[in-house]
Amino acid sequence: MDEVADGMFVGTQSHAESGSLLRDRGVDVVVSLTHDDPNTGAVDRVDVPMLDGPRNAYSAFADAAKAVVERREAGQRVLVHCSAGSSRSPAVAAAAMTRLTDRDLDGAFEQVSARRSEIDPHDALIRRAATFATQDRE
Repeated sequence: MDEVADGMFVGTQSHAESGSLLRDRGVDVVVSLTHDDPNTGAVDRVDVPMLDGPRNAYSAFADAAKAVVERREAGQRVLVHCSAGSSRSPAVAAAAMTRLTDRDLDGAFEQVSARRSEIDPHDALIRRAATFATQDRE
């Protein structure tokens, strides 16, 4: 699990299920992007099931990114996780970062990549992130 921005972590399903790791990092909520039900113990969990690749409706991606934004704006420390922490979760984290900071999407992906070497987001998820970064602003 890597802190890719202040209070925002990207990780794997095993990270989401590690109560000691969540406590050590002060994680308040887990945004789960898998179709599994990870046991996050006492830590709140927001489920936004997604698949890796192009088979996701834009609304699912936007819901996940908005959940991260809302929780960070409320001062909560958030873990965004998918199975391997390399595609869905970095894309959602980067998209959320465009709303939480002054970074554009390229800068957000650069920051995520600099802090988590394992990222390799699917092109379809990068396109979803680009749409989120430029549209849907409330």
